[in-house]
Amino acid sequence: MRRILSSIVLRTGLLVLLAPLALGQHEDHPDHEPLQKDAGLSFADVLHAAVLQAPLSLETPVRAQQAEDQRVAARSWIAGRPALVFSINDDGPLDNAGLQEQEYGLQLPLWRLGEMQANRQLGERYSQQVEAWNSYLQWQLAGELRIVLAEIEAAEVALELEQQATATAAELQAVTEKLLAAGAVARLDLLQVENLLLRQQTALLDAEARLVDAERTYSLLTGLQQRPASPHREALYAEEEITDTHPALVYLQSEVGVAESGVRHSEMITKGSPQLTIGSRRERGDRLQPYTDSVGVSVNIPIGGKSIVAARTSAARREQANAEVALLTARRNLQSSLHEAEHELYVTRQSLPLVEQQAALGEQRRSMAQAAYAAGEITLAQVLTATQEAALATYDLHMLQLQEQQLITEYNQFVGVMP
Repeated sequence: MRRILSSIVLRTGLLVLLAPLALGQHEDHPDHEPLQKDAGLSFADVLHAAVLQAPLSLETPVRAQQAEDQRVAARSWIAGRPALVFSINDDGPLDNAGLQEQEYGLQLPLWRLGEMQANRQLGERYSQQVEAWNSYLQWQLAGELRIVLAEIEAAEVALELEQQATATAAELQAVTEKLLAAGAVARLDLLQVENLLLRQQTALLDAEARLVDAERTYSLLTGLQQRPASPHREALYAEEEITDTHPALVYLQSEVGVAESGVRHSEMITKGSPQLTIGSRRERGDRLQPYTDSVGVSVNIPIGGKSIVAARTSAARREQANAEVALLTARRNLQSSLHEAEHELYVTRQSLPLVEQQAALGEQRRSMAQAAYAAGEITLAQVLTATQEAALATYDLHMLQLQEQQLITEYNQFVGVMP
């Protein structure tokens, strides 16, 4: 579960590694239309669409029906299905004295002491779990939405930066062509700048493909062809500890409750239900005697078998233990991941001022280098170095700013806060 929760952080390196794959998908689906931006579309609207689209949502009505069926069964005045019983005795094939006995009646399974309460409690646990399941499903899908919206924003920012870098490379090419015409640089310098522009145009295509891939993931998750116009932003939640109201823990606690009630229910079933049989009997001793009719009532009460009951309920007890282990493990993993996200957020915020200074210095150096190159004061190699370092510093700054926002959403997801 920790691995699933930890995937909320969007890594810049991951986007770079996936760029060739995204480009390949873009080529396979050239007809993909960009998603329309809808200013009136909120996160809650998108989450509602994701819930309707999610395969796991198919479990919701089934779980609700399970809870209702258990409640109805617990209100019944008998413990199971009634049965019709019939028996006949006839000495015709043997002595043939005319003896005949016929019995017929209705057999009713009765509630064992405490069994009705155990069934009622199991129904209540199922009902509580339905509500917990809905909250857990929404929390889980909110985490997936946070990821994909962050991916879209990162792809858009990367695309914008690549567009700026491409424009800078085109500007540098124009300057180099003028210098070549004036005889200030060699033809080799122009070829080098043209090669830089081609590489930058390839990077621009990769950035476009990453955005296409992110939007496709969004559409698959929500079923929508529109997305919010503004980037998703959240305020950092002040809570620093995982509480018992966390949607994942509430759901897992309901699993423990259901398993606990399931043990009691399994014990009752294994012990067996008393059987009440009400019927009528018609008999005669031989063919010379008249038939005699009577009414009979019998009760069958299972007793003993403690070792058998324990053996047949061991699987239910193991399910309860597994549910308790899952709850404790989830709590520990959530708390660990929360502290990890808190630490990363602290480091990111401490790094931001330094990276901002680096980006500002890099941009200043690039501007001065291009001006000096246009005046013939420095070589092409020097201006290329300054341009590439400035672009990298600007990219790092934007990605770090996005990482801060993504870590905030990650922290809120771990702590169990819905946007």
